[in-house]
Amino acid sequence: MFVRSLGIAEGVEWGFFLPITVFWIVELDLGPLELVFMGLVLELSVLLAETPTGVVADLVSRKRSIVIAQVVMGIGFIWAVASTNYWVILPAQALFGVGWTFRSGADTAWVTDELRGRGELGYSEIDHLLLRRHRFGIVVALVTIVVSIVVGEATSVRWAVVLMGLLQIGIGVYCAFAMSEDHFVPGRERHRGFVATLRDGVSAVAISPRLRVIVVVLLLLDMGAEAFDRLGFKHFLDSASVDDRSLRALGLLFLALALAGLAANIVTTRALTAGRGLARVAFVLLLVATIGGAIASATSVVVVIAIGYMLQDSMRESVWPVIEGWANRDAPTEVRATVHSLMGQTTAIGELIGGLMLGLVAEATTIPVSLAIAAGFFGTSTLISTRGFAGSVGDVG
Repeated sequence: MFVRSLGIAEGVEWGFFLPITVFWIVELDLGPLELVFMGLVLELSVLLAETPTGVVADLVSRKRSIVIAQVVMGIGFIWAVASTNYWVILPAQALFGVGWTFRSGADTAWVTDELRGRGELGYSEIDHLLLRRHRFGIVVALVTIVVSIVVGEATSVRWAVVLMGLLQIGIGVYCAFAMSEDHFVPGRERHRGFVATLRDGVSAVAISPRLRVIVVVLLLLDMGAEAFDRLGFKHFLDSASVDDRSLRALGLLFLALALAGLAANIVTTRALTAGRGLARVAFVLLLVATIGGAIASATSVVVVIAIGYMLQDSMRESVWPVIEGWANRDAPTEVRATVHSLMGQTTAIGELIGGLMLGLVAEATTIPVSLAIAAGFFGTSTLISTRGFAGSVGDVG
């Protein structure tokens, strides 16, 4: 049941990003650099908080970390639309980022510890469970996107965002009182705590060839991802030439992305079940994401942009649980959340570097140029995954 609760939390975030994106692009009319700066504040907060919060999850409680995450993110959602003043709502990005780090790594560690502690599942089964959790989150996203459109059209995009924030807080309250944590064992004695746990987590990454390759792939992938997440939707809306129908137009794209992500998730799960192996699946996902990104950046035809976006977004979203399962195998139990948080920190560094660089490119040239460079980063991560995962490291099923 707690797996579904975490999937619901993922789905609600989709419902949040639809109206908040319309709020930023249409109502506040933010430019490329302002949008990217939103992302920089978010990722900087993730960079600073990711590892400390991961260590907290390993030392104190994965469940408590999840509860804190949901409440803090919910407050961040509501703060994000509390004003039309850019500088007033900007700190909400930092608050949301800190909240997200409390959940990052802790959710996977919680699921893994509880199921393995009960003797129910091995790592291969947990790999599939992570994919199914993501799939359930996408199904929930389909519902929350529709709810966001209905509420936004009936009232305003602000109230749609507030509703998503309240739902996140409600999930946190539910986890606090209804979910159990029976198999958590702190990784270190409390008096040795933080520094020792952090050192063990860093050492686990340093000595594992597979984890080192994952770090490089994540870095490059997220250098490109930030451009699509912050500027891609603006490119779509600008090409669609809609104003009062922006919520509906972007909502249709979000629904298409969710459906494409659901299909990609099902195919990925079947590929792993057929014994294709994590390396080969990751390579195909990254390759198609690269192709989709290139298509989305090469045109101003809104239908073609949507198709390219569906390809890159669905593949990129589906590769996360695959890489997460990979990291899960090599992460020692006592520092599992810390290792996942170090991966999240790598993501933040990639998005900080890529977001700033590609935002400046978009401001100096055009958004499609920055998206084309982002697709190039996807392609580079694909090549490295081939050499690293399927070559020197070896495939694992």
